[in-house]
Amino acid sequence: MEKEWITTSELLGFLKSHPDDEFTCQLYLGYRLGSTHYWYWDSQERTFMHTRDWPFSPVSESEILKWYGRSRWRIEL
Repeated sequence: MEKEWITTSELLGFLKSHPDDEFTCQLYLGYRLGSTHYWYWDSQERTFMHTRDWPFSPVSESEILKWYGRSRWRIEL
């Protein structure tokens, strides 16, 4: 079965439901292209952590929605 593309809001909900677990995600760029991102929800700091190339940086939910609000993601499990 092919992995499902989800919205940014769905991605954030998934990360919050799996606190402190790092996930590799593909950002859909169109035309079968993707960009690899690494995400997790830091339960102590209560913020999202993001990187494309280490180290991780904190990013707020509002910033994520501003930058990636209409994007599609695929979580690599």
